Amino acid sequence: RNTPKMIIWTVALLSIIFLLFSVTSFFSTATVTIVPKVARVELDDTYIARKSALPGELQYEVMTLQKKMSKQLDATETENSEIKASGKIVVYNNFSAAPQKLIINTRFESEKGLTYKIPESIIVPGAKLVGGKKVPGSIETPVFADEAGDKFNMKVSNLKGDFKIPGFKGDKKYDYFYARLKTDIVGGSSGKVKKVPTKILSDARAELRTNIKSELLKEAFGTKPKSSVLFENAYYVDYASLPDAPLGADKIEINESAALYGIIFDENALSSYVAKKKLSDYNDAPVDLILDENTTSELSNNSKIKPWESDTINLSLKGGANIVWTYDKALLQKSLVGQKKNNLNRILSSYPGITEMRAEVRPYWKKSFPNKPEKIKIENFTAKK
Repeated sequence: RNTPKMIIWTVALLSIIFLLFSVTSFFSTATVTIVPKVARVELDDTYIARKSALPGELQYEVMTLQKKMSKQLDATETENSEIKASGKIVVYNNFSAAPQKLIINTRFESEKGLTYKIPESIIVPGAKLVGGKKVPGSIETPVFADEAGDKFNMKVSNLKGDFKIPGFKGDKKYDYFYARLKTDIVGGSSGKVKKVPTKILSDARAELRTNIKSELLKEAFGTKPKSSVLFENAYYVDYASLPDAPLGADKIEINESAALYGIIFDENALSSYVAKKKLSDYNDAPVDLILDENTTSELSNNSKIKPWESDTINLSLKGGANIVWTYDKALLQKSLVGQKKNNLNRILSSYPGITEMRAEVRPYWKKSFPNKPEKIKIENFTAKK
């Protein structure tokens, strides 16, 4: 009771100031704006990329996606049809280790006496020993029915017994050469059949292919690895019309399939490769290649085989780009924790990919960064072109 009031008020005021300082320090935050090193380049270059690249070469991978779509159409026209059924079989040689040539139009006969022929000559590999057991040699081949008609259509699930080669009758080979269905044999018809008008059928197939391509592209860009680059037109689509399926007397289901082959590049590897080609003083530092919106890309292939089956492909880039140096954001946050603001330039010297750092600490009277990395926000600033 005898303590002077002035001392009491002074202690209370100091306590309040200390409390406010403690609270604001607890909620202290910082925003650091980074100006990364940037090199402007103009591109009109073609780079050779390989599936199996050596050190220093550009590598690519092929991402494969497949999709099928179908559509039901009204069959409003009638036509005479004489179509031979077709499909695929696997021919087996369990006779000897010697390969056997079968000439074009070699006949294969089903258990029910239906005859099919092969459209070109094949060589059936000889049998061999695997783990002490005899394993027949085999080869896959297309076949077509000897005559037109739907009686030659058959499904894998319905076939009983193997196909035999009538030409080998009377020879020991007859019992050791045989074939089995690889796919359904379909498409055979004879006589008047209902069909979809040509224009409607053509438009429907084109619509299906457009829809399949759209779905495949959406899936490709949505599922590609995050660390990979898939350019807007760096893909190939291989279409195939599947056999139509009759649905009663007046409807037909048409089926289309497609495979998309996306040519993808590792983002870091591609950025580093272009930087090395365009910048004489580049020293293998991690960089990002930021293409302008109007920069175009194109793939080409000099071989006659399908591009996605090739081992080499050409990537052409034309337009402008920024090569932007990158840095370890988490490491930078940790290196700033608890540091005084006037140490910023010293910290900057440890990051050669950063040309400038600006820091704003809150509350404004704080002279050092927060003591927790998550309270330090890192933002990138890149000057406009």
